[in-house]
Amino acid sequence: ELKVSKPGAKKFFQEQGQMLLSVLLRDHRVVVQLQDDSMREDVDDERRDGIWGQVQTVSLGKYTVRIGHLTLELSPGDITKETTDVIVNSSNSTFSLKSGVSMAILGAAGSAVEAECSEIVRSPNYQQTEMILTSPGRLPCKHIVHIVGRSEPKDIKEAVQNVLTFCEQRKFSSVSFPALGTGQGGANASAVAEAMIEAVVSFVKKTKYQNIKLVKILIFQPNMLTVFHQRMARQAKGDAITGLHFSAGTEDVRHDGEEFVMVGEEFTPAIFQLCGQTSQDVSKAKDLITSLILREQMSTQVNDPLISRFTPEDAEELQKLQRELTVSIRLDKTGSEPVVHLEGLTRDVVVVERKIMDTIRRVERKERTRQEEFIFSTVVEWQYLDRSNQVVPFNMNINMILEQAFQQKQRTVNIKIGKHNYHVNLVSRIASRPGGSDIGLKRVDRKGSSVNLPSHWDDMKGKIVVQIPLPTTSSEYSEVEKEFRKTGLASTIIQIVRVQNSSLWKTYMIKKDEYDQKNKHSNNEKRLFHGTKAEAINKINNHGFNRSFAGTHSALYGNGTYFAVDPQYSSRYCPADAKGEKRMYLARVLVGDYTKGAGGMICPPAKNPRNAADTYDSMTDNPANPTMFIVFHDVQAYPEYIITFQ
Repeated sequence: ELKVSKPGAKKFFQEQGQMLLSVLLRDHRVVVQLQDDSMREDVDDERRDGIWGQVQTVSLGKYTVRIGHLTLELSPGDITKETTDVIVNSSNSTFSLKSGVSMAILGAAGSAVEAECSEIVRSPNYQQTEMILTSPGRLPCKHIVHIVGRSEPKDIKEAVQNVLTFCEQRKFSSVSFPALGTGQGGANASAVAEAMIEAVVSFVKKTKYQNIKLVKILIFQPNMLTVFHQRMARQAKGDAITGLHFSAGTEDVRHDGEEFVMVGEEFTPAIFQLCGQTSQDVSKAKDLITSLILREQMSTQVNDPLISRFTPEDAEELQKLQRELTVSIRLDKTGSEPVVHLEGLTRDVVVVERKIMDTIRRVERKERTRQEEFIFSTVVEWQYLDRSNQVVPFNMNINMILEQAFQQKQRTVNIKIGKHNYHVNLVSRIASRPGGSDIGLKRVDRKGSSVNLPSHWDDMKGKIVVQIPLPTTSSEYSEVEKEFRKTGLASTIIQIVRVQNSSLWKTYMIKKDEYDQKNKHSNNEKRLFHGTKAEAINKINNHGFNRSFAGTHSALYGNGTYFAVDPQYSSRYCPADAKGEKRMYLARVLVGDYTKGAGGMICPPAKNPRNAADTYDSMTDNPANPTMFIVFHDVQAYPEYIITFQ
């Protein structure tokens, strides 16, 4: 028997079967049979035994699936309002944690539960444990299981299994979990979803009892619910889960971002039965079969920061191609930017590679458009009067279309209002359509139009973006050079350029004013460094530090844009061009109120768990002594100076 597990191998041999058979029989006196699917015995045990049912959508955002003898339910909601036998509280080693979900549970349960935890820990017979059981206090559940919080997926899986076993032994029938580790722990939602669901499956397989009938996972954030649902759906279909995922950030100008899972396929191997007159004949035949597939195989990779901005729809298309063409698609996010590794038959890999490149170009166009829409929205707001004579602002896309036409002195432009197409006369500010009533439009200058540009800037002569090389004798040059040299960086400076982008400056200053008011202090801005490659300069100068093309670090403290306090550190992330020249920005960055970051986080956490909207403004490696800051909004940084050096 010979087993070939290369992607595309089975398809290739099915296509070339007759030719292969005749060659081997003629030249090597070997009979070969390619094993078909009906001959396979390694059918997935879970599917064969019927452990998984079909995922059901009970209501909006609420999903259930049968796993063996119990039901697993995913839903949004407040765990303190659950009526299950048990709710799970993720706490600390002394079961006294009062932050995040634990704070909400203890606060709603009342002081009696907190006192009960303390009494258990102080008891003379108490032995250090990672789980205790208390009464529910004022909560509608029957019991609270307090566990020591975990953030690593393997530890989370173990904790869930232990809780289920604990509840089964005490004949509880239902238990509710929060999404463990995704709050203060900063764990990746996709990895946590996989760990928790696998823990339930493992429990069902191993347990001899059937007391637990319902396991619920309560999820607060809608985008995280999507991640858990996708994991559940793919597990139920029997797909192999490999932990590959793309991550899109959330920000105040982007509401469609969500973390999602891209599932890697496990392809059926090509299995041959060989029969020959001698072992040498069979060995030669095996070598020939292996060499044939290796000649047809191709492996390549595509790396680009924009891959991290792919949408769930993009992932679905890639998964479809992966299945149809039997091409292995593997995502690696451990390096400086995401890399997609492709392996399969050459012709099929080329098709997938072309699709990925097309998607990257489309995402880049979308990112640029989105940034432009936001910039326009900070400067002007176009409005219309609805049927009840109420003023309604246009969305950012229509707002930009109208403003661009207005600035270009067009007389008319076509837009959509509601479900209908309208023809707008920009002179009379009237939108009309056949058979419909005319609608009046209004153009309102927003605060951005009143933001003054810096007095030391050069005349921009009507342009939006200009680059001004600084004279080496100027005080401005000396000031920037001093910042560059402050930690002993001895590289030779070739040029320092001031970036003048009037739109970016206005949006940045608006954001700065917002932070000054929100945080009730003016210590929200820092001058920080950001190293980048030469080909990103034009994009950053025109569109700011968009995370999709500003370059990435290893995302150790969050999936945002990184800025360094020390220029020496930033210089590590400045790849040289063909001339050996490197580039680094000295940027203005709105760090605001910050906290420690964690890998996998796509936005800063809430300052107060009771108010999810009040979040920190940025994250750092060490709040007491920061060496870097991570921001998540494109307008939080302005690319003030480019330092070119060797």
